[in-house]
Amino acid sequence: MTGLEGVAVAFGWLAGCWSGERGTTAFREIWTVGSPDLMVGMSVTTRPAKPAEFEYLRIEKLDGRIAYLAQPGGRPPTVFALSTEASTGDTTVFVNMQHDFPKRVAYRRVDRTGVLAWIDDGDGGRRIEFPMKRAECPGSR
Repeated sequence: MTGLEGVAVAFGWLAGCWSGERGTTAFREIWTVGSPDLMVGMSVTTRPAKPAEFEYLRIEKLDGRIAYLAQPGGRPPTVFALSTEASTGDTTVFVNMQHDFPKRVAYRRVDRTGVLAWIDDGDGGRRIEFPMKRAECPGSR
């Protein structure tokens, strides 16, 4: 990916509903194409006996470049720039080395029904993975 494609063309494969589990933690992401240069997402994580955590997400063209914007708990967005150097055909990496944690947000297309998302500290230390499969979208029945 060169960063020159439209957001919907480059990331349209992410549209839809995804879910996964790690131990007793369950996570779900829902993505939709808002326009050729905007994808809008939402993430929800649940753990037993804890309140659900949510995050608003966007992938959009910002100042002529593709960026990933994350808003945990609805807070103001943190911007992660597309790293064309770290990205490959099946893996997309967004970077903000000034952010505390995470410094990188990434998605790897495993196959048509699987994706591995992760966040990390950018130097090979702390990394949290979110393996997900395509899921039925809420309200689709």
